[in-house]
Amino acid sequence: MIISKPKRKTIFSLTVFTLVSVIGALYFMRQILAEPSGTWRYILLGFLLVVCSIMLYKLIFNYKVLKISYDQIHVYYPFRFFKSVQEISELGAWQETIINTNKTEYKQLKLVFMNKGYVKISNQENSEYDKVYKYIKKKAPKKEVKE
Repeated sequence: MIISKPKRKTIFSLTVFTLVSVIGALYFMRQILAEPSGTWRYILLGFLLVVCSIMLYKLIFNYKVLKISYDQIHVYYPFRFFKSVQEISELGAWQETIINTNKTEYKQLKLVFMNKGYVKISNQENSEYDKVYKYIKKKAPKKEVKE
């Protein structure tokens, strides 16, 4: 059984960045309530609230656990209360995208199912990426989409 979840360091860094953004938004909210002059404070508060919203969405609603075993792919979103079980035969297509940066290589695997959407995982955000890639390449080699 292969279990791919977000890495702890990814969750930690997103949480720290979100907390810093929330603290900054609360600070500027307090400044605006104490002294309402200064348009730049309103602009910065709006920007920080948008950043906080995006980061919370990324943390909460995009948290997924991918379990692969016995030719089945289990996709579980714990905060959305959504669980899906797909057969490998129901896999419509899959594609690996590789982007070379200065020192590292970013890889993203996209699995598209025939009837229920798609799932994306990456090597920097998810654990067991290499095992998932090797398993999909072994079980569904003809469904690979080349660029």
